[in-house]
Order: sequence, then C-alpha cells, then structure tokens
Amino acid sequence: MAPLLLPLILILLAVLAPGTAADFNISSVPGLLSPALTESLLVALPPCHLTGGNATLMVRRANDSKVVRSSFVVPPCRGRRDLVSVVDSGAGFTVTRLSAYQVTNLVPGTKYYISYIVMKGASTESSREIPMSTLPRRKVDSIGLGMARTGGMVVITVLLSVAMFVLVLGFIITLALGVRK
Repeated sequence: MAPLLLPLILILLAVLAPGTAADFNISSVPGLLSPALTESLLVALPPCHLTGGNATLMVRRANDSKVVRSSFVVPPCRGRRDLVSVVDSGAGFTVTRLSAYQVTNLVPGTKYYISYIVMKGASTESSREIPMSTLPRRKVDSIGLGMARTGGMVVITVLLSVAMFVLVLGFIITLALGVRK
C-alpha cells in the first residue's frame, strides 16, 4: 500500500500546487444592440477572484499565427460582474455600466480568437480561446437614417409655428394699444 501512496501524494501535490494553470470562461457582450463594432471588440473581464492580478489579453487573427498582447491589472469587482449592469434607474432614465475590455485597432469584417492569461501571486489562470468577429464596413449611403419626418411631426411643427406667430402678433397689438392710452 505504501508504494501506491507516494505516487498519489505526488500527483495531488502537482495538481494542488500554487502556480498551476486553471481555465475560466470569457465571452463577448451578448446583450448589447451591437455586440461587435467595425474596428473593435468588447470582451468580458476576468472573474472577480483575479482582482489585482496582471492580465494579458491575447488576440490572434483567424488563419494567422501572430498574437497581439495587451496587459493590464484586473479591476476590482463591485458586486456581480455582469457585462452590462444597471447602476441607477429612475423615472424615464437608466444608467448602465459596461464592465468589459475593449480591443481596438482591428480589421473590419475579420474573425479573431481571444484569450486571457492572468497571473496573481504565484498562481496563473488562463481562459479558453473564444472566437469573435468584427463587423464589415458599410457605405454611408446604405445606412438607413431612421429619423425620417412623419406626418405627425409635420403637423405639430406647423401648429406650433402658427401658435407662435399668433402669440407674437397679439403681443405687438397689446403694446400698440397700450401706448395709445
């Protein structure tokens, strides 16, 4: 039994020793109206237990071996770390906070693979590599304005203009009659 115990202890020590790598998940921002931009991507920050650790974000273009690295210190968590969280909500307004890392200067319409390595103390954790894509560029002419004038807007504008004209005309008549007396 003793010969089997030593290898088991060595395996447990190797698995539980500080400095071993663990995997965590990251994601893109699924709840936003536009999860991908033309020249940048938004990536979830590392988990809260890695606060204060030195993070390295690695971005690799699909079908390319070149990896671009960005380093930063993992910011502290304030409660749950959602990508988009509501900070304050009142009558007619909502304030949100975006807790994500923005990867900039990317090529439009391109697929990338993104992952983290975070070193905190003697331990190192890494994320799985996730695929993300930037949006292709669109010509300005192909973008719909969405703010075209409706019939109701025209009617309201005409009514307000006529009311303002009548108000100014009544003010002038009142001044002219007041000076006469």
